[in-house]
Amino acid sequence: MSEPTLSSQLNWNNWSQAQDPPVAEYPFYSDAHITSEFREGLGPYSFLNAFPDRAIPGTISVPIILRVEIHLPEWNPEAISGTDESLYYGGAWVDEIAALASVALGVRIHAGTKSRLFGPPFDDPYGLPLEKKNEPIFRAEPERLILPSVVGTHSMDQLEILESIPQIDPERYVKLIRACRSYQNALWIAESEPNFAWLMFVSALETAANDFYETDASPDERLRASKPELVTYLEEYGDAEHVRKVAELIASSLGATKKFRDFTMHFMPDPPVQRPEHETLQVKWSKTGLKKVLNKVYEYRSRYLHGGIPFPAPMLLFPEPFDNELPPPEVPFGLASSAMGGTWDHRRDAPINLHCFHYITRKALLKWWKTHLAE
Repeated sequence: MSEPTLSSQLNWNNWSQAQDPPVAEYPFYSDAHITSEFREGLGPYSFLNAFPDRAIPGTISVPIILRVEIHLPEWNPEAISGTDESLYYGGAWVDEIAALASVALGVRIHAGTKSRLFGPPFDDPYGLPLEKKNEPIFRAEPERLILPSVVGTHSMDQLEILESIPQIDPERYVKLIRACRSYQNALWIAESEPNFAWLMFVSALETAANDFYETDASPDERLRASKPELVTYLEEYGDAEHVRKVAELIASSLGATKKFRDFTMHFMPDPPVQRPEHETLQVKWSKTGLKKVLNKVYEYRSRYLHGGIPFPAPMLLFPEPFDNELPPPEVPFGLASSAMGGTWDHRRDAPINLHCFHYITRKALLKWWKTHLAE
């Protein structure tokens, strides 16, 4: 029996095995200006440019049409047996492609339902038009975008990374989709609910980190690295089998902060090419500086999840430019602030804004995808 595979990968694997397959088109919604096209080289998938009239930041249009040859078996309800979440991530198969494309391009992308269907049992050479549904709900202030980098012009040439889809191990492909899906969802809620976007970006990195370290070290090795005192205690009152068993039982929670931080540091991108001129508006892009930033971000993530305390207010604001001609700041503006019952020293309490953390998240995911999954 073949290993269970997500439909977007299975569709590529079956790509050359059918003649005259049905073809469907799906609208991809975005508020970015998309250039170029990717009609060949991605197996059964083609990305067509719909050339909307104009791209207005914060206003949704359909700049991309996904055209796909369908090579999927018919659903068999009799195959259902018991509980199985090995392929579950909360979306349909077209959402898998949308999530991958969102990370590849660094833009908001949302997949609509079929808009046109070609092939049997229909004989119209121009295709059967279908009602478009599933338009995204999106709220933003175009002049005060929290993530200004996801609008503007982005080329579909960056979709080249999708060539790796059939090369990735099916189990790890699920983890890639889950990480990309968290990133994609973060982009859509960042402008209206930045607190949740912080959680989603951290979740995307954690999902990738769990994959990276699960394949990099055994559970007992990770237990020894993250909880050496516990290992010493187990060995003193037991043996190596006790260590192994305990490690397997708590493998998913071993060193959560350390895994998140170490993964992000391992795949940390170079600083942005365009940065604000004033050092006070820049993240300290050093090993020590970035570790402090990541520890603080994860502290806030855990505090919000378990105690209901939101991220500091200055980390939820749009990156107010010091000069409109310069790149946005990477940290909250000013030395301190007070709002909604809280007071913060920006240098200690708010070392990065969501705009810059988005840059780190996307670039780290891309490096993990390129160098570790598609080997």
